[in-house]
Amino acid sequence: MLELATKPLFRLSKIASLFEALHENEIMYCHWKSNEHLGASMLGNTDLDVLFDLTQKEKLEFILGQLGFKKFNAVKQKQYNGIVDFIGLDVASGKIIHLHTHYLLTMGEPYLKGYHLNIEGETIRTRVFNEEYGLYCIDPALELILLYLRESLKLRHRDKLLIHFKNRIQAKEYILREYDWLKARTTEAEIHAMLKTIFNDYNAIYKLVTGKFDTKQLYKLAPVIRKEVKLIRLYSPFRALILRWYREATIIASRKLAQVIDQPILFKRNNPRGGIVIAVIGADGSGKSTVTEHLKNTFGEKLDLYKIYFGRGDGHTSFARKLLVSFKGFSPSRKNGQGNRKQNSGVGRKTLLWSLYKCLEAFLVAEEKRTNMRLMQKARKKGALVLCDRYPQNQIMGYNDGPLFNDFLNSSNPLFRMVAKMESGIYAQAENLPPDIVFKLVTDAEVAESRKPGETSPEKLRAKINGLNELKFNKKCRVVAIDATRPLNEVLCTIKKEIWNIL
Repeated sequence: MLELATKPLFRLSKIASLFEALHENEIMYCHWKSNEHLGASMLGNTDLDVLFDLTQKEKLEFILGQLGFKKFNAVKQKQYNGIVDFIGLDVASGKIIHLHTHYLLTMGEPYLKGYHLNIEGETIRTRVFNEEYGLYCIDPALELILLYLRESLKLRHRDKLLIHFKNRIQAKEYILREYDWLKARTTEAEIHAMLKTIFNDYNAIYKLVTGKFDTKQLYKLAPVIRKEVKLIRLYSPFRALILRWYREATIIASRKLAQVIDQPILFKRNNPRGGIVIAVIGADGSGKSTVTEHLKNTFGEKLDLYKIYFGRGDGHTSFARKLLVSFKGFSPSRKNGQGNRKQNSGVGRKTLLWSLYKCLEAFLVAEEKRTNMRLMQKARKKGALVLCDRYPQNQIMGYNDGPLFNDFLNSSNPLFRMVAKMESGIYAQAENLPPDIVFKLVTDAEVAESRKPGETSPEKLRAKINGLNELKFNKKCRVVAIDATRPLNEVLCTIKKEIWNIL
């Protein structure tokens, strides 16, 4: 077992457990890049890039599983040789921890990483222990050398054009910060000694990596590095060019399409164990939208997450229903001064115009739910995390996301009967396609009213809360009741832990 000199500080509990387990099980590793902001990584604010001994892969991945880290697959356009994504959840902070497990030192152009630098053994052998954070890091001299190599091999033809036509030779600010940090922690003698143990033409490389750090210098370094036997080209030049262009184009197009069309388009990481559907339900003022937005921000940063709004209020609505709403003023229904729906009585409420309006509204809302269920299934099959704000149910009529036109099932009007029957069938379909897990945000009427004053009458609010408590789901669906009167952070931590357990 490895002997550690001091107790490190400033680490999330999950990260501390990770490195303690690596030491206890004598896993050979080193954190091999971006050590300039290692403190941020220890707090889960940036990714962990850790190089491991390939011969210990099976043992390592078993340990990661025991620690609650789960493997996720990057989309094909972002998969690289020798790199596997493991993601964990630090329950106490609610933060996602992204561990890039590197078995090979792959580097090169964005969207490709077309080179393998075969010095993994030397990198781990020369590692140094960082007592402040309690883990092994790459030797600073070697990290500085690799920074030059990584940046030089990233350069593309377009970068060369930018040098000639726009004189863009300065590296990006965060790269310069990393360079300055490493430069202050090593000497030229240490760089020369390190190069001598790795490369054949080490003197030529030494002159370049101890010179200026700009694009011109990096362009001079690239052809020298490509001649080294330790650098293995993974693709032929022509195939590398076509593959990189294809990957870049498809990823950019996917991102743009995801912003424009409401379809489950994957461009991050999916779950190899299968997609998961999560629903958050609750009465008005229980915090559904707040919770789903927080979950989207947490899990959507690293994973492909598809969010669906199953309500009929301010969320995403179809063009046809937006058009219908624009004619709402012509409906016999009106709103009172407090924003609540006034229930008209007598002939006014029973007019044909009102009935037609409600019929069309019920039809459009039901069709939206049918479309959303189809998209939900599509995203689930792709391995995405599907997050539903509300979910259709067929037990409570008229509210809590239940059927709106149920009273017309026995209407003498055949059109109304047809729409009511169609609507009932869609809601019944939703019950037969339950989420994997449902979170019921349970609150009381007073708290809900204080959060959204005047939106719903106290009587109706209590009815909604009681109906929610009695709502049943398919036995295949796990239902978790959450006390929504607790502080938001506590609510979110509980929900995130439950989600992580089923991913």
